[in-house]
Amino acid sequence: MILPSSYFQAGIPPQQAVFRSRNGTISHEQYRQHTAELAHALRETGADTAALMTEDNYLFAVALMAALHAGCKVIIPGNLSAATAETLQGEGALVVSDLALRGALPICGHSNCGHPLPPFDAAAAHLWFYTSGSSGEPKRIHRTFANLEAELRMLAGILPEGESAIVYSTALFHHAYGIIFGFLLPLSRGLLCDTAEFLSPADFLARVDALTPPNHLAWIVTTPAFIRVWAANTDMCRLSPRPLGIQCAGAPLPLAAAQQIHAQTGADFVEIFGSSETGVVAHRNPLATQEWSPFTGVCITPSADTGMRIDSPCIPPGESAHPGDNAELLPNGRFLLLPRRDNVVKIADKRISLSEIEQYLEASELVEQAAALKLEGKTRPISAAVVVPTPAGLELLRHQGSQGYRKALGAHLAHHLPPVLIPKKWRFVGEIPTNTRGKTDREALLRIFDSKAYLPFLTPLATSATDIMARALYLKDSPWVAGHFPGHPIIPGVVMLRTLSALTTQYWGMRIDRIQRLKFNAPVSPGDELYISLRRKNERLDVLLSRTPDGSEPTCKGICRLAHVSHLEAGGNMHA
Repeated sequence: MILPSSYFQAGIPPQQAVFRSRNGTISHEQYRQHTAELAHALRETGADTAALMTEDNYLFAVALMAALHAGCKVIIPGNLSAATAETLQGEGALVVSDLALRGALPICGHSNCGHPLPPFDAAAAHLWFYTSGSSGEPKRIHRTFANLEAELRMLAGILPEGESAIVYSTALFHHAYGIIFGFLLPLSRGLLCDTAEFLSPADFLARVDALTPPNHLAWIVTTPAFIRVWAANTDMCRLSPRPLGIQCAGAPLPLAAAQQIHAQTGADFVEIFGSSETGVVAHRNPLATQEWSPFTGVCITPSADTGMRIDSPCIPPGESAHPGDNAELLPNGRFLLLPRRDNVVKIADKRISLSEIEQYLEASELVEQAAALKLEGKTRPISAAVVVPTPAGLELLRHQGSQGYRKALGAHLAHHLPPVLIPKKWRFVGEIPTNTRGKTDREALLRIFDSKAYLPFLTPLATSATDIMARALYLKDSPWVAGHFPGHPIIPGVVMLRTLSALTTQYWGMRIDRIQRLKFNAPVSPGDELYISLRRKNERLDVLLSRTPDGSEPTCKGICRLAHVSHLEAGGNMHA
């Protein structure tokens, strides 16, 4: 095992490939030169603190090690917005961005940089992370690099050493999970690490398939959100037979989805429990057990007031962490996770865990995934639910509309909950919105209920930086058909345009600004299902709506112009 603080003194062969991007492989010597060059430049600025605001995984790998070798304190922001950069600059931090790095480093060639990179003191190297903010405001977390290296020691048995495996990550390196598992862990094992951007599950898995030799282990670092999409699209996301390991963290892993992936690929699963605050805490094989095994050195203490308390070498000395989770300790030293404390709410003087509502819904054959919320009703708080239907649920939604589907779900919950706790508001979606860390995006869920524009039931099929494919089901009890037209209801064109704009907003941060040319070939009626194909080139949007996946029966096609949306416009209204 190679500790990253002394990585450049470890005697690694100069030509050994350590990273791979879409432009080719990067050798150990190239990585050393890029890091040394940036470390020298950071020392020259005299900066005490560096804020790393880079989305490019390789550039982040350079920037993090360069900042630590330059003696800088490091901030890993929770997002990469201009407002965050401005705030950090106001606090005196030097912002290190993708744009600045691409201009400063000869990434595609050798620089013959002679600046040395001696080991640095990991205990004196300070970093600040941010929690995801999925259940509240993001919180700044302080840890030392020695805490991160303690995680790597704990994870000694997770990855093989040597050159027999290639690591692929859907988790960006500028999050704590991506730093440890996508970057530092493979680096400490001497493994090739793929840093290419993640566009869509099909694109990502095609890359894994094409670039992993048949006798090498493909090790995928990912999130439950990715596993759900993969399991729902196994016909488009295939891998040829090969050794495969999948590591998952960030949220509860859906067991049915993991079982489906295992049945198709034979992949071994490792699920990790931990957080930005605690570091790694425990692991399990979700296909074999629901019990968590703590890593060596981790001490878990139940707390009546704050949930579980974590003491660990991954946390600065003298500190402990309270991640908000509850645990049931078992006699064998393992534990079971219980609903989070911050997920327990009070409705009509009754306490209920939102996780409990979600579990009851997901036990129904009609529900693939659910997210429960507490909303303010007209006179008192109410519960609400966002639901992804199973194929059986979608059939019911198709034939009986949203009202029939709601009644079926309410009847199912009535066996488990008193009437006052059954959700009063519902939204049906093709996927639960998640943030870049793969965790449920609570703000996006709330925006779904804020939206007044009811849209069709949308199922994303494939998304990338240039293309979106989705399926839209216009429900029979659609509220948009009033007046269009009695006896012969049709879906208004403006609803279809709002549908397209919702997709471009959700995945590209852009809305339809102007129709350049759009022709409707046939009316769309309640109960119809359309396939949507959108292709973007800068601000131009090519549109095709068809009754068939191959576009052979178009109902609408044309060209629109796109414009960037503001923060207030963005996200969260693709629902029925």
